Amino acid sequence: MSDAGVPLRHIQAISGHLTVAAVERYLGVTEQQKENGIVLK
Repeated sequence: MSDAGVPLRHIQAISGHLTVAAVERYLGVTEQQKENGIVLK
């Protein structure tokens, strides 16, 4: 869902986690996402 652009707060509500931090533990970052983050300013 995160890769599709769904906001973390929505993912939190859907998954039943109490905090966004708990959701973030399960998110992986791909090499392409890292490269895109560097290109964007």
